[in-house]
Amino acid sequence: MIERELRADQNLFNGPVPVVGDMANVECRGRTFAAKVVWGNWPDSSHAPDTIVPLRVEEHGFDAAKTPVRFPPRHKN
Repeated sequence: MIERELRADQNLFNGPVPVVGDMANVECRGRTFAAKVVWGNWPDSSHAPDTIVPLRVEEHGFDAAKTPVRFPPRHKN
């Protein structure tokens, strides 16, 4: 499993923050997929409407054995 943190301007969601256990559609680096929230906004928590709540999600149905994760190679300067 590979985990990467997104830049501050990537993957912002305007709306009610999903809680742990919720399913959400995620658009990330050109892909859209179903994901389950596994960390971040706990049930019964409350936030100001303009608060950014960091979430951790896992792709629903992802099988690393069948779908290798690929990242573009780094270019040498």
